[in-house]
Amino acid sequence: MRFFSVKNAILAVCCLALIGCGDSDSNSIESKQNTYYTQLVEIMPVVISLESAKLKGDENKAKEAQSKLQTLNIDEKISQDATAILQRAGQNGYSIILPDELAQDIESYTIMATLPRGVYNLGLIPNAKHFEFALSPSLNDNGSEWNWEADALSRKQDEFIALLGKDKDSKIVFYDSGEYGLSPMGSAVVGIMWAKKLGYNNIYYLVGGFNAWKDLKLPISTEAPHCCQM
Repeated sequence: MRFFSVKNAILAVCCLALIGCGDSDSNSIESKQNTYYTQLVEIMPVVISLESAKLKGDENKAKEAQSKLQTLNIDEKISQDATAILQRAGQNGYSIILPDELAQDIESYTIMATLPRGVYNLGLIPNAKHFEFALSPSLNDNGSEWNWEADALSRKQDEFIALLGKDKDSKIVFYDSGEYGLSPMGSAVVGIMWAKKLGYNNIYYLVGGFNAWKDLKLPISTEAPHCCQM
């Protein structure tokens, strides 16, 4: 799976991600836990503003965003991770979505959980379907890319397509725990890359994954949709 650095693609992701983000303070949840994942979600709108301003060459807006980053008093490592997540999405042609955004319009999305089955059974984002992927992509024996059997842990590709649906323009969100979002890659991104290869166009990565969703005290279900019941 090759990653391409495309300035316009990154800018497009910034623009899409800014829609509905609003001010992070107005979207705060009183009972949320202050964790790495909630801080990643909190800082992301500011990082989006900063990266968008840089790409447009808008020095004033870039300075404003940089100043706001400093006032948030969030660890530099989290800021760097947020930037890396945003840039990777832009380079590979998918979008990012914050947990609050998804929760507010959850019926508009097909939601795919790429976590291990045992973790999924313990709790899921309501109506999330399940298809586990490896944490990082594998090469074929001949060194070529796109090793479905290894990436999908031997499940059939037809099953994956059936869960995604026939509409290649439907909005689909992928999430994993959020723990392996950058190292090695994370199962959600592996799933996203396969969905993109299969022709699905409106793909989203959930920032912070299920850990952020839980820490923000958003609704969790223990009832899998009919398609994914054991």
